[in-house]
Amino acid sequence: MYTIDTVKMDFHFFTDISEAKLKQQKSIHLDKEKIRDTVLVSQDKLLMSTYQKKLILVDSGSGQVLSKIALQDTPRLMCMAEPHLAATTLANKTIQFTQVNANKLMGYTTLNVDVNVYGIATHKNNLVMSYYPPGVKIISRAGKIIHTLDNTTARRVVFKYPRRIAITSDDSIYVTDIGTNKITRLDSNLAILQTFSGAMLNCPHGLLTLNRDQLLLCSMINNRILLLRPSTSSMTVILEKQHGIERPQSVCFCKEQKKLYVSSDSDGRVLVYQML
Repeated sequence: MYTIDTVKMDFHFFTDISEAKLKQQKSIHLDKEKIRDTVLVSQDKLLMSTYQKKLILVDSGSGQVLSKIALQDTPRLMCMAEPHLAATTLANKTIQFTQVNANKLMGYTTLNVDVNVYGIATHKNNLVMSYYPPGVKIISRAGKIIHTLDNTTARRVVFKYPRRIAITSDDSIYVTDIGTNKITRLDSNLAILQTFSGAMLNCPHGLLTLNRDQLLLCSMINNRILLLRPSTSSMTVILEKQHGIERPQSVCFCKEQKKLYVSSDSDGRVLVYQML
């Protein structure tokens, strides 16, 4: 269950800011490209995957495309595995690792995973991934399975269509599921700690860690960006349709520039919001 707080933005990692308004800035457009996923590379660069099987590095201030590289298949989701290494899950049951050097995308390597992999994150030099048939695995960078949680090992239905993964500083692993409309919190051994559900979580998709007790998430069908506080199971509406949000699927936040980036399932735009 959840409660709805008053609509505000409360980031405790800013010692001097407890409330802030968000002002919409000029959007970032990719010509003739439909965005699949977006991650923050640095305070002035975003990396986007597209349904046209590309990775595109963009200057987040000007919107200028800096570099492009081909993907080996249709992308699903991605993360920054290291500061200069992007990991992208692909429809052909592989993970593509791409070097992000300064303003250029360079060579890549691939890892076969033998499952339909979707979400991906890194934890202590390992990879955490969601997949279908529904489950979550922790694997080594070489592909060795370390832990698995699925409906068989749990002996009940935990997942239907698990998607995004986010990890907090206390080693909690959060997984969105667009089939159950829930977010599941796991420990580093994939034991279930907590679940979050309710009408606000209608197709929960994009998920981003701000700190150990604050996560941003996209409620795609509700056209909302929410702030989840696990300690109280509370959710705060940050942005919604009246602010331009439509079918959000990924969210990024740059704390240095105090900017929020939201990409949509519907077009090739990334919406930009400045925190005042």
